[in-house]
Amino acid sequence: MNITTKIIITDTNIITDLNNANILEEFINMDNVYISDMIKNDEINSKTGNVKLINKFKVISATPTQLIEVSNLTYKEKKLSTYDLLNYVIARDHNCILATGDNRLKNYSENNDVEVFRTLKIIKLMKENNIISYKKAIDACKLLKQCPTTRIPEIHINDLIDELESDSIIV
Repeated sequence: MNITTKIIITDTNIITDLNNANILEEFINMDNVYISDMIKNDEINSKTGNVKLINKFKVISATPTQLIEVSNLTYKEKKLSTYDLLNYVIARDHNCILATGDNRLKNYSENNDVEVFRTLKIIKLMKENNIISYKKAIDACKLLKQCPTTRIPEIHINDLIDELESDSIIV
């Protein structure tokens, strides 16, 4: 699968993970990665990651119609934040991949026919598409394992490391 063919609308969970994995700059530099202007303005801070770097994100704005829909959805989907629903609506309407680390948003989006990428899939695809090297992908996984705030189960990180290592032996 080619990670560079569709726009990826991302949320702060992914930004924080990729920042902790030291590959956020490579992700941001991809031509097709966008963040909502509202999320960039309202949710980004030094806890999310390197703000100077995050400010390099390409920005996408919701239309007034999308904002009204998000407002209406917040009454129905009480377990999702306004920002989650905003990411979902923008991704859906632009036929984009939604990059999120949020399980509720992932499930909601997939149940409503929006493709979702998680942190580890992004790392794997960045490696497969030569955006980052094999070594950088392994190092990214190791950094995530060492990060005390990561919500990714260590077993999943280890599985990706094993997969990357076995792929490098085959090549």
